[in-house]
Amino acid sequence: MMRWGWSEDDVFSAFKMHPPCMIMSVKKLMQVMDFLVNKMGWSSRMIAKHPLVLSFSFEKRIIPRCSVVKVLMLRGLKNKNLNLNYVLQPAQKEFLEKFVTKFLDRVPQLLIVYQGNVDIQDAKVLVT
Repeated sequence: MMRWGWSEDDVFSAFKMHPPCMIMSVKKLMQVMDFLVNKMGWSSRMIAKHPLVLSFSFEKRIIPRCSVVKVLMLRGLKNKNLNLNYVLQPAQKEFLEKFVTKFLDRVPQLLIVYQGNVDIQDAKVLVT
């Protein structure tokens, strides 16, 4: 995790908050970190402060939710400084209410995005 800019204290802190994150495969850690930092623009230090997000399913939770949030950010409907925990931690029902249902009138494709039928790279297409 040092390659992502985590200090030794960040690593120890993440381990204390969520010990299972330290037994995850390097491949999964790198995949999640790359996506959250490089595609979503969140800082690696923010992830260090919320290590639970590393254990969420990449395909079933992280990608669908982040894809929805990316569309909302590109449309100017959500702040780019959104907290990672606010997006990834809530139960599915709460997430759908806060991020999908609430904005369906302005972005009708959000449910399709959430269901995984639109890649995050294609999110910019939905902005026009």
